[in-house]
Amino acid sequence: MNELLLSLELTDTAHGTVFDQFFEGYEQAFTLPDETENREGFGDCLVLNYGNEHNRLVAQFGEFRELCVVANDQHSGEMIGGANFIALAPPSAEAPVTANLNYLYICPSARGRGALRIFMQSLSDMIGSLFNALSSNRVAIFIEQNDPFRMTREAYEKDSAHSGMDQFARLGIWARVGALVVDFPYIQPPLSPDQKADETLVYSVLGLPGPILDPALLRHHLAGFFGISVLKGKAPDGAPQVAAQLETLDGMAARSENVRLLDPRAFLAGLTDPNKLLADIERPQDLRSALAASITL
Repeated sequence: MNELLLSLELTDTAHGTVFDQFFEGYEQAFTLPDETENREGFGDCLVLNYGNEHNRLVAQFGEFRELCVVANDQHSGEMIGGANFIALAPPSAEAPVTANLNYLYICPSARGRGALRIFMQSLSDMIGSLFNALSSNRVAIFIEQNDPFRMTREAYEKDSAHSGMDQFARLGIWARVGALVVDFPYIQPPLSPDQKADETLVYSVLGLPGPILDPALLRHHLAGFFGISVLKGKAPDGAPQVAAQLETLDGMAARSENVRLLDPRAFLAGLTDPNKLLADIERPQDLRSALAASITL
């Protein structure tokens, strides 16, 4: 079988065929209540690409684009997957463009064909072209992943059953395409007033060589991601997690400390029985501590 060749269709509004295709696949792929956006939530983000509110946010966070993407097979026209992300212009010409891959899914019919790696490369190439005048076109893509150690057993089993894939196996797939775990106590602020902060995630990044990340770059990225994609441009009055994380990174920068990037491949490859590990009362409290302990052994 020939390798997939993808064409990407983009939209920066919550209207039209491309968004409808993206959202239909999205609703089938994501189910956990604190990780999902409704159509109105996407609209509240995408409208920030325009108008006076866009200009205000650019003055606060720098240039950005919030986009939804549908990937199609160039040969057959088959839909391969979809994604939503915010891309942020770098704070300096030497820094990479950063993107937060809020959601990505591969359609069930396209799985097992190397689609994730090809889709990610296509996304990276496209993101690197968004701010030509402002960067070297290097790209760092941040992703949120379920942390199996921090999920409730019910959420673990529900999400694994829905996707047909164990949580650790999913981490392994992302690790094989280059995802490194950001050794930082990440919490996603509430996506809406009716939702809770999500403390069951681990933050990872693709496109950086490791083993360290400049805390000032991570702060720049999280400020924009939280302020635009998560809070929809609103003040973080009900989201103390925002200020706490940014202040932590400010402190690290002031002390000339770096954020570690942890490679999870060896730990995941040696994991033979996830259920036994999770049932152990002396198990690690989160994935970051499990990786840190495996590195020091």
